[in-house]
Amino acid sequence: MTVTRAPHAARAEVPAEFRRALAELRDARPRPPVRLREIPAPPGLAPHAVALAADVCEDVTAEDPAGPVLATGRFVLLHDPAGSPQWRGRFRAVTYIRASLEPDVATDHLAGAVAWTWLVEALETRHAEHTEAGGVATRQLAESFGTLAGEPDVTDIELRASWTPSGRDLGAHLEAWSDMICAFAGLPPESAALPHPTH
Repeated sequence: MTVTRAPHAARAEVPAEFRRALAELRDARPRPPVRLREIPAPPGLAPHAVALAADVCEDVTAEDPAGPVLATGRFVLLHDPAGSPQWRGRFRAVTYIRASLEPDVATDHLAGAVAWTWLVEALETRHAEHTEAGGVATRQLAESFGTLAGEPDVTDIELRASWTPSGRDLGAHLEAWSDMICAFAGLPPESAALPHPTH
């Protein structure tokens, strides 16, 4: 993964704390199905910011490095050296994830709560210390009519969430987010995805 300085960070006065955060993001080890790329950080949210976009692809191999996309998302790390009373800290992680749902899952009124549980569990599993977490889960149903009536209905779920990292390892938050987007893509937890050792 390559993380370069955000547009706001191009100035000489980039604080050491933000440079350290960028280094920790570079050292992070997201799950292999997550294909990361840097994108322009949204302007005006904080004095310093870096943004990453991701796709989770199915059956990624050397022969087919860009399989079907199962989920997409964005991870933005904001930094205000003066601190923010809204964040209650100097950093804020802002995330977005979108994926399609199976028909039986789409009709489950608990789908949004499950999406939030994936976020909470991912942060806990990666020991990504945080406070002030909040988010909104939205389901969108697309139905086809007329000449497109034969097309299957599609239901997407989106989770927009943010939290204030309180630990020193910002890379753990990116790794937790990679676990979240894999959960949205329908992939098993990383430990379950590994083959059991043989004796």
